[in-house]
Amino acid sequence: MSIQLGTKLADLRKRNGYSQEALAEKMGVSRQAVSKWERGESTPDTDTLIELARLYSVSLDTLVGNEQNEETKESETGKKKKKQKEKKPPLYPGLSKKLLLFPYPILIVVIYILLGFALNLWHPSWLLFLTIPAYYHFAIAARATTKKGLLLGMPVIEAAVFVFLVLGLFMNAWKWAWVLFILAIFYYWSVAFYVKNDK
Repeated sequence: MSIQLGTKLADLRKRNGYSQEALAEKMGVSRQAVSKWERGESTPDTDTLIELARLYSVSLDTLVGNEQNEETKESETGKKKKKQKEKKPPLYPGLSKKLLLFPYPILIVVIYILLGFALNLWHPSWLLFLTIPAYYHFAIAARATTKKGLLLGMPVIEAAVFVFLVLGLFMNAWKWAWVLFILAIFYYWSVAFYVKNDK
């Protein structure tokens, strides 16, 4: 580090038009001290380094050689940004945006009101509202970049709840419809365990 610093100090001195004698006089040290700095035999103290940085109009980091670290950091940052840009596109580009822009909840409210007033189906048609979270769950799943991500994002639990209630309310199948929840759990477990995540 001292040799690198010495080389840099010599280079900056020459670039700024100072002789060793002139710099020594400017800094209030001996010419031998300046010579030792530049040969890497000694290192200026912190206050002297700060004065040299001011004299040469460079940052202290540049003077002591930390600009290489900064370059490395910038390079690493650039690599991270490049990796982010290289991320795989969604399996179904544009689908998620279209689904999210569609006013699905308003459609459900309209259908519910029409069924209520026209056919007096206020009671069972409230089940339609349960499809709203499932709809948005699917819309977000459509952003997945891998098959595994897409399958894990499917609104299986919401679908199980909806079908469970429909079977229970219309067929009085409460005693066996709970199996749907076991199937939903098995679905997520099997996708997580068996489906490979594409790289």
